[in-house]
Amino acid sequence: MSIRLKLEDSREGLVATISQRDDAGKVVGRSVSLVGSKDEAKKKAKTLARSLGLTVYGIVDKTSVEGTQPWQVPGVGNTL
Repeated sequence: MSIRLKLEDSREGLVATISQRDDAGKVVGRSVSLVGSKDEAKKKAKTLARSLGLTVYGIVDKTSVEGTQPWQVPGVGNTL
């Protein structure tokens, strides 16, 4: 069993999808909610993981980095 937290931006705000996966990687449970911050979402995922007796969980962050354009790569200069 594993827990995966996926964070995404939406028009309504930050969406957190917490999914439970079996040993084969198949989703066996899922919760989708709007959250106020990434920290809040991480706390929810951590609480669920601990309640299931797990010590780790995975995070997939698909949110945009503030101040960057989609074509810019963080850490790379502005020249092509």
